[in-house]
Amino acid sequence: MKAIDVQVQTFTREAMKYHSQPEEIEAMARSVFKRDSVFVEEKDFIAGIRNADVRAILMSPMGWARAGRDMALIREMHDYMGYLKKTYPDVVLGCWGDIDPRLGYPGARELERCIRDIGMMGIYTGAILTGIPVNDGVYRPLYEVCAEAGVPVKLSVGMTAVGQGKPGGGGIHLIHENPIPYVDDVARQFPGLTVIAAHCAWPFHNEMTAVMIHKANVHNELHGWSPRYFPPELKREISGRLQDRFMFGTDYPWFSYERLFKDWEDEGYKPEILEKVYHKNVRRILGLTL
Repeated sequence: MKAIDVQVQTFTREAMKYHSQPEEIEAMARSVFKRDSVFVEEKDFIAGIRNADVRAILMSPMGWARAGRDMALIREMHDYMGYLKKTYPDVVLGCWGDIDPRLGYPGARELERCIRDIGMMGIYTGAILTGIPVNDGVYRPLYEVCAEAGVPVKLSVGMTAVGQGKPGGGGIHLIHENPIPYVDDVARQFPGLTVIAAHCAWPFHNEMTAVMIHKANVHNELHGWSPRYFPPELKREISGRLQDRFMFGTDYPWFSYERLFKDWEDEGYKPEILEKVYHKNVRRILGLTL
């Protein structure tokens, strides 16, 4: 196994019905990533990961915006993720849950079910997905479930392709993607909760570094960016004092494994640093035994 990818988009044709805006995803594929489509047959999706010698943690389709408060559809979506884990155990390690925090305690009960019954790794959420800063009390029931179950919460930070190039940025407030005060406050309120910041956090990467130094329960996975474009300060931290806190993530199939492995290796990191980023750190942080 070359790597554990902590962020893979579930872009199977079977999952299209759960994505909130599949048409916009295809439009972003064309405009940002210069690709005709990202949705493929399930067997081809799995083969692409397997052939790269990667084990994957899948992102549940962004279904809450389409499902609204339809718990039956949300359960169906999560059960599909459980099916993928059960059917392809050599590839799929688990998934991140997708639950609208505004569902409150019914959503928290669904999260409990998923952790218990389908081996959900935790949740991935953030203001870029919900429009609500991550330290808002509306998230509290979800954070409490994750803290009690000993699974992480993954929170979006920094600028991403979502809303990029649209008038008004698609309504996204970039300031809500700043780790300070938002991620910092979640880590402060829940010191026993493992918090994983998602993306390289640009243009707030120095704030991300400060939070990671100050809060021992905060880590960073780096999906959605090629390491070629990481800011110099982040590159130094990856091989420096925070080398045990970074994890490999791609956003596959937005980015190909062939490209990202080459980009990581072209950056000149020592083999022992690449091993930490590719799989050693995530094994320790998530308690994986493979």
